[in-house]
Amino acid sequence: MTIGRKGSGPFLVLEDSLGTIGDLVTIKTRGNRRREIIEQIRCNITIWMRNPNFESVRTSALDLAIIACVTPNRMKNQDIDNIAKVVIDALKKSDEDPRFLFYDDSQVVRLLVWKLQEEEYAGYNTDSLTISFRIHDDRKQMVLVEPRTM
Repeated sequence: MTIGRKGSGPFLVLEDSLGTIGDLVTIKTRGNRRREIIEQIRCNITIWMRNPNFESVRTSALDLAIIACVTPNRMKNQDIDNIAKVVIDALKKSDEDPRFLFYDDSQVVRLLVWKLQEEEYAGYNTDSLTISFRIHDDRKQMVLVEPRTM
């Protein structure tokens, strides 16, 4: 039973990102859970994806960074490519859903995915997901940094 959520991993984002969101979600890619997880991600970040400042981003080539903090068991059993597929499917436009960051997977020019083992705390769900992006610039490397605080 999950009583709460707690995380201990680093919070890192893509350098020069135009948008970053952190979400407490367990990515499950097997069986019929995939659609459910895509919907959960879309629901949790609806306001972020509807940001009017992202309008120019929706048609641009993008660099995308995904950091999935997972429990030790998921670290061994969760395929990183499936994490990326679920997140990208949640962010792209679908015919029936107005919540999206970009129109098509092909807009993602570079993808950085990091599966990071999270500490496990009894009674807490510690799985989390951090997504950040920027308009693609082939002169810049994909570097993860701690976000600047205001």
